[in-house]
Amino acid sequence: MTVTLPSHLQMILGLYAFLLPLLLFVLWSTLALWDLGRRADAAAAGTWAWALLIVALPFLGALVYLFLGGTRLAPRLKFIALGGGAVYLLILALGASIGGIS
Repeated sequence: MTVTLPSHLQMILGLYAFLLPLLLFVLWSTLALWDLGRRADAAAAGTWAWALLIVALPFLGALVYLFLGGTRLAPRLKFIALGGGAVYLLILALGASIGGIS
């Protein structure tokens, strides 16, 4: 039986595939809750509903708020934060293509 060790690139991509979802969850949820908390124009019931959605549906709730919730974030900040999801998908595709992520 032959045992092959993963390459350095495969190890790095595997690490990113493991840690990046946690980082994205923290970033998106924190950004959504921070923006929701500083909005003065939202009603209390709406604020609580959005907060419950963000907490109850970890990735999806924050993404729905950031896209559809009337966020007051600067477009550049919103693009950078949400671009992390695209980078994650790119890392997953690259890792799967070279066999680093199964």
